Amino acid sequence: MKLKLPSPKRLVCSAFPILRWSRTYDTSSAVGDLIAGITVALTLVPQSIAYASLAGFEPQYGLYSSFMGPFVYAIMGTSPQVNLGPSALLSLLTFTYTNGTNSDFAILLCFMAGIVQLVAGIAQLGFLVEFISLPVVSGFTSAAALTIASSQVKGLLGLRYNADTFVTTWKSFFQHVGETRLTDSMLSLGCIIVLTVMKAMKDIKIKDKAADEKGCRKAKVLKKLLWFGGVSRNAVVVCLASLIAYFVYEDKYNPFLLTGTITPGLPQVRPPVFQTTVGNTTYTAGEMLSHLGSGLAVVPIVAILSNVAIAKAFAKGKTVDATQEIVALGVCNIVSAFFRSIPVNGSFSRSAVSDASGVKTPGSGIYTGIIVILTLALLTPYFYFIPRAALSSVIVCAVLQMVNYEIIKKLWKSSRMDLIPLFGTFLCCLFLGVEIGLVCGVGVDALLLLYYHSRPPLDVQYIDDGVLPPHYAIRPVGGLHFAGAERVRQKLFMLQHNKPDVIPVTTIHITSNGTDSEAARNSQRNIPTTNGTTSNGTASVMKRNDVEANGVRTTELLVIYCDSLYKLDYTFLQSMKMLVQDWSRVGRVIWCNARPAVKEQLSEVLPEPIFCDSNQLKPFLKGSAEESQTMNNDTTAF
Repeated sequence: MKLKLPSPKRLVCSAFPILRWSRTYDTSSAVGDLIAGITVALTLVPQSIAYASLAGFEPQYGLYSSFMGPFVYAIMGTSPQVNLGPSALLSLLTFTYTNGTNSDFAILLCFMAGIVQLVAGIAQLGFLVEFISLPVVSGFTSAAALTIASSQVKGLLGLRYNADTFVTTWKSFFQHVGETRLTDSMLSLGCIIVLTVMKAMKDIKIKDKAADEKGCRKAKVLKKLLWFGGVSRNAVVVCLASLIAYFVYEDKYNPFLLTGTITPGLPQVRPPVFQTTVGNTTYTAGEMLSHLGSGLAVVPIVAILSNVAIAKAFAKGKTVDATQEIVALGVCNIVSAFFRSIPVNGSFSRSAVSDASGVKTPGSGIYTGIIVILTLALLTPYFYFIPRAALSSVIVCAVLQMVNYEIIKKLWKSSRMDLIPLFGTFLCCLFLGVEIGLVCGVGVDALLLLYYHSRPPLDVQYIDDGVLPPHYAIRPVGGLHFAGAERVRQKLFMLQHNKPDVIPVTTIHITSNGTDSEAARNSQRNIPTTNGTTSNGTASVMKRNDVEANGVRTTELLVIYCDSLYKLDYTFLQSMKMLVQDWSRVGRVIWCNARPAVKEQLSEVLPEPIFCDSNQLKPFLKGSAEESQTMNNDTTAF
């Protein structure tokens, strides 16, 4: 059999999706992308400046990180809504791993994260992120949001202190709270109020009650204006705050803490450096990588999680090519590192703006990138007067939306056990650090997984339906593994030694007025009527937890239905071997409807296992029952 390889043309089109969607690109798509690109840029520019300060670097590094990502993603990305650039979460992680160093460390982190992501995409390792459950992700992002918001309290109040964790931030805050600047506090309060009001503008419902066409047109225009005002709120607030700061500026005394001078122009294109100097200390490549430590794994993993989640959220029922998304993200970070960028990924808020703007293709990133380049080339001198309080207000209002408190109510109703990894991750991220908290959350998830494996669902039924001889039946589902081997063995051991009252047992006891076949069918269908009988006049099924208490005679026959059983590991097989040996002294264990792979596994371990299909079960049970009765009589006589 020859291995059929995909054609080179198909591989190229898969790696560069622009070759597919560009064939049908028309004027309508271009207009939609242009509007979306400009609208996203109005959100991206002030956010990138704010997120650069969150990462601990000069504002221009946020702009350096904002134009190559959209260009590369336009070529290799698959989701029209995704916009790559700085994000609050990655900026916080960048600050965590590069605090006290220089920008060369952040650029190297961006480059190495891109390599990890590219390798993960090419090696089809995207499935690994599926081991991080939604409660862990929710706890992680909520804790990160609170940590980010806490770090901006000093900017809101005009304070100056250094802190890098949630705990140290609040310790430093209470130590310096007496140094609060009234002007910065008032400005940040005003910015937050304006941001909140403008955000609510786009959600205002405009009821169109006009009968004429002119009235309908006015209502649509008003809706568009309100929506545009809502999505451009960050740019509006930053511009207004800058104008206020400019008019009250004095050489000797400035009432606001300002952003200061921003290096104008585009960054110099060069590869990331693998040797740098911080103060009087020179770091080699190995020392730089050692300093970044676990960030080389945490940053790319978090970026992958965010990007794939955003792409799925806006897929609108379409299949998401997660592997291509990971590859595109990796290439974006690698290329961006040559332009002095900090790590980048998708942003849910910017993606939502892009989707609401009527984006058509990933090509909208080209227009966004062009606007950022023009901003770097022409507008950076005017950013001097941006107050830090305004940037902190933008960050706080953006990240508080990441706190997902609604999931608590949902988990309480549907799966309370999942509250353990949720709160565990949340608390560990707050008090131990976001990277340690994420690892702790994954660890808690792994422990819960082992817990569930050690307690496989195994419902035991006592069947006396008048068709088959009385017997016990179990129907295991999925795979039975070593973690649950001893628990299952003990459960069946107690059943064998006439102690069914200590485990849940469903009793199926049919008193049939019709034929045996009718009873069997009704026992499966279980259709009671108003007088307690089934539709065919058969008594309804009784369900009890105590077999002996209801006068049901015990039996030594155990039927294991293997229809849904696909795997048993070695430890479980050895446990089953001991169980079958014990049970076979007085009874029989019959394996019904076993798959060939399961039969092969059992035959390697068990001495002469009894296999049969459903249609052979009746004679097998009757023969086994007679043989078991003979054995019991012999034992009694002895």
